[in-house]
Amino acid sequence: MKNLINSLSPLERKIIPFLKNDSTLQDLKESHLSEIEITRALQWLENKHILKIHKQKQELIQLDINGLKYKEKGLPEKQLLNLLKTPLTIQEIKEKSNLSNEEVNISLGLLKKQSLIQIRDKVSLTKKELTKSLEEQFLKSLPLQLSKLKPEQKHAYQELKKRKQIIKTITKKELNITLTSSGKELIKQRIPKNLTETLTPELIKNHKNLKFRRYDVQINVPSITGGRRHPYNESMNIIRNVFLEMGFQEMEGPWVETAFWGMDSMWIAQDHPMRDAQDTFYLDKKGKLPDKKFIKKVKSAHEDGYNTGSTGHTKEWDPEVAKELILRQHSTSTTFRYFYDLKLNQDCKYFYIADNFRNEAIDATHLPEFGQAEGFIMGDNLTLADLMGFIKEFYKKLGITKIKFKPTFNPYTEPSMEAHYYNEKLGKWYALINSGIFRPEALAPYGITKSVIAWGMGSSRIAAILTGKKKLKDLFGPEVDINWIKTHKRIKL
Repeated sequence: MKNLINSLSPLERKIIPFLKNDSTLQDLKESHLSEIEITRALQWLENKHILKIHKQKQELIQLDINGLKYKEKGLPEKQLLNLLKTPLTIQEIKEKSNLSNEEVNISLGLLKKQSLIQIRDKVSLTKKELTKSLEEQFLKSLPLQLSKLKPEQKHAYQELKKRKQIIKTITKKELNITLTSSGKELIKQRIPKNLTETLTPELIKNHKNLKFRRYDVQINVPSITGGRRHPYNESMNIIRNVFLEMGFQEMEGPWVETAFWGMDSMWIAQDHPMRDAQDTFYLDKKGKLPDKKFIKKVKSAHEDGYNTGSTGHTKEWDPEVAKELILRQHSTSTTFRYFYDLKLNQDCKYFYIADNFRNEAIDATHLPEFGQAEGFIMGDNLTLADLMGFIKEFYKKLGITKIKFKPTFNPYTEPSMEAHYYNEKLGKWYALINSGIFRPEALAPYGITKSVIAWGMGSSRIAAILTGKKKLKDLFGPEVDINWIKTHKRIKL
């Protein structure tokens, strides 16, 4: 026991006089130590087998916004009763009290139910002596533990729960300390609060046989997590680096687009199903169109194919429809903005990692907001074989090699194809990329004579693969486990 006492730290010495069996953290605050000091001292004592710490959750009833107000002024029914020294009409009650219409109506109902008032032309008291309100007494006694309520308190609690913002129940973590046999023996001992001296050069010089208290290097210390990138952002940076390594330049664009840039500029017909509000989020305002000379070319491409030899959509193109504002539903709109702004018609490679929005049904691989890695390569005589080669090489750098292709339809690319990957964990094939070669009708208004291969890949899905998540909502959004974000190991390809 003497050796044990000598090994105690100053914090442990300060806390021991306040220890007893079944102590709580609240009991130990009488030591005037901070909560972190108490917790640390308890951990050290637990390591020395002096006590055991039991963590438990407690539901605590506290005053809410209205409860704080009523604790001072009394519940609305009491305020109303105090006002009824003489009979009053309901309108007079509303004018003379500081109560809301809802509070007046609830109070009248409660008092009528208890036969304390009668309501005719005017509201008047039926009893002069009022019994003490259990609910009011309950409010004054808060905070209380839900598990320790007496029968009359339970009744008051249930009644107040029915009313708006008077009480609230919060879950609080509580520590409960029980002493071991060694601990029970220790607290009977007379322990000096401090057996140590401040270490100075003089002390070392004058004392040949100095003894130092042993430090516990195995103590449980609180885990402190530093700042780090979200695993989703980390995945996006990996995708970005692959593009940059392959010689691409990065684009950027706005979240809110006109329907012109989101659809018309790339030769999507104005009666195409994807323009439906079931697929696209529309805003209640309109935007502006580019210069009239360019708009005339786009209009011609839609109506008669412009100079491509195509018949176009053979329908009149409406500029007012093109002015509608939408949340960007795909990042290809930014590609066509770059065609226009940079007057591109030379060998080049661009990419863009973008947030997009669609009115999607939520499932494992779909959310209304999703990430897309858009890109294109402009050059001479590019073919579908070049596109397939790029896709395979790109995903190979991410460790994804089990890929298959199949033809598909896009209104602005021909030929078009999808790439699918095999998810080993889910045992299924999933769509990974939509791609194709831009149609002449989409490129001609920009004066582009070179061929352009392009794609839009689900960067959110790539992030799910890299992080090992089965569902996108487990990767980002309000349902993500914060502990996973803190402890997730750095992604290695």
